[in-house]
Amino acid sequence: MTGADVLKITAPLIAMGGIWVARKVLSGGYEMATGNQPPQPEDLDAPMGRVIVFAAGAAVVAAVVNTVVTRQVAKATVRAEAQSDLTHLETV
Repeated sequence: MTGADVLKITAPLIAMGGIWVARKVLSGGYEMATGNQPPQPEDLDAPMGRVIVFAAGAAVVAAVVNTVVTRQVAKATVRAEAQSDLTHLETV
């Protein structure tokens, strides 16, 4: 198994971890800014507008983190594959 293969396998886990951290930061920021816990969809006392705005913000953050992680892993995979090709040529 090459380094590129490992990166391809671990990329989803890295993205999920990044999204989890981003959501924690977003929730903490919301709480610091408003003094309240972030609204949850199942909380019927929370105004619908706040729930939707927070959910939309969380979705945007998740999409950005996923995109950044995916692109970085793709770049690292290309470098790892190139390195593997060079190593293979040196042994021939």
